[in-house]
Amino acid sequence: MPERLGPYEVLHQERSEAFLSAWRARSEAGGEGTLYWFEVREPEARAAFFRFRKALRALAALGALPEGIEISAKPGRYYVFWPAVEAPSALPAKGRKVVAEVGRLLAALAPLGYALPDLDLRLGEEGVVVARLDPLAEHDEAEAVRLGGRFMKGRPAGGARPRPARRPAAWLPGALLALLGVLLIVAGANRYLNPPEFTLPDLRGLTAREALEKVGPMGLKVVFNEAGDPEKPRDVIIEQNPEPGARVKPRHRLELLINRPKESVVPDLTGEPLDEAQQQLAAGGFQPAEIETAPSDRPAGTVLATAPPARAPLPQGAQIKLLVSEGPGQQTTVLPDLQGLALEDAEYLLSVAELRVGDVQKIPSPEPAGTVLAQSPPAGSELAVGSPVTLTVAARAEVLIPKNTILEPETPPPAERPEAPGGAIGAGDSGELAPGERIVPIRVTLPQQSERATVHVRLVVSDEDGSRTPIDTYAPVGTALEGSVRVKGDAHFRLYLDDFLYQQWDSPAP
Repeated sequence: MPERLGPYEVLHQERSEAFLSAWRARSEAGGEGTLYWFEVREPEARAAFFRFRKALRALAALGALPEGIEISAKPGRYYVFWPAVEAPSALPAKGRKVVAEVGRLLAALAPLGYALPDLDLRLGEEGVVVARLDPLAEHDEAEAVRLGGRFMKGRPAGGARPRPARRPAAWLPGALLALLGVLLIVAGANRYLNPPEFTLPDLRGLTAREALEKVGPMGLKVVFNEAGDPEKPRDVIIEQNPEPGARVKPRHRLELLINRPKESVVPDLTGEPLDEAQQQLAAGGFQPAEIETAPSDRPAGTVLATAPPARAPLPQGAQIKLLVSEGPGQQTTVLPDLQGLALEDAEYLLSVAELRVGDVQKIPSPEPAGTVLAQSPPAGSELAVGSPVTLTVAARAEVLIPKNTILEPETPPPAERPEAPGGAIGAGDSGELAPGERIVPIRVTLPQQSERATVHVRLVVSDEDGSRTPIDTYAPVGTALEGSVRVKGDAHFRLYLDDFLYQQWDSPAP
């Protein structure tokens, strides 16, 4: 059962058929009443709702609706909230004023297919008040006038007064009455000797009032008995004897079993041990349903909550779900995505997630220094609170240029010079120097890159003699390139890794 429908708190269901359901509900102001909820998906449901709304507007124009009635025709929220009316019944009507007021109401409703049996009329301080109108009642106008009986006698459905008829001869009324009496005696005798037979309709699922309206013309002796089935709607017929389809005659006994389970409130079981909570439910007429567990600071086996919650009104025999503590558990948190953040921002985000920074590994990278390149475990992992997280951050590559520029080659011959582990830079660094030339020694450490084994290295030098590329090759990752480059005047160096400008520096002339 839903706990709320629109702005109303649902207490229990009174009726359910086709596209209409009726609920006992409580408004936000605290007043109780009946909530008619329409599921408007088909043209038939739409027509029924707007016919009902038109009838309510007609009653409102006559001042016969109670205060607090609310109508909604918004998409997905087609409903009418009818507040409860505490007043004595206006039927059977006493006095000409009450009869006249009832007649006006029936005259306004007859064109819309509503009749006297569809109304619950109460006698308020200012006149007759409509305490209930059946939304799904359907009659044609002639039948509605007929069911109005003496309240609409002699008045057309539209409410206009008939023209006065001519007075008959003095002897004519008596003769007509005598003839009518003879006909009634003959019809009554024939009916008594040969009573008609009727086929019982299926009354299950109807309210007591709806059932009486269906079998009323049959002249049956209707007996109501009560039952308590919490799994079926309240105040509806769940069994009938004889069964639907049986042939019966007037004055036959018809037994109807109407569902009126006793109601109780859910006890407050929070903090109670599971076995004691189950005993309290059994004592209140409820049945324990599924039991779910969750970590909690409370001792294991302690009830944390119930569904429905405590003090909710429910019919006896309904099932109650229990949430039970499984004791204190290890608290966990989710590791956020730290890649691309500065190290300080990553540390702050980890503290918010109740985690801490573990090892910090630095590798050369073209990214800004201190940028998080990788994390372990990966983002989205569920970790225990306080777990360490390993971070890999970017560091600038180290390019070493000696302070003293070598103007004269004082190095051993090329055949005797040791080769660097990752290769050498120095093509054209042997032989005599031309005027203005000098030799610049260089050592570059290549970054670590786990996704590739080698990297494309390209060094571009620009000086007075123009630009040239003394090295354009592939070298293993993580190694160092050492050697020297012959330049003239001010020199500018650009080191590209995989065609990405990795480092650049200047070497001014001495």
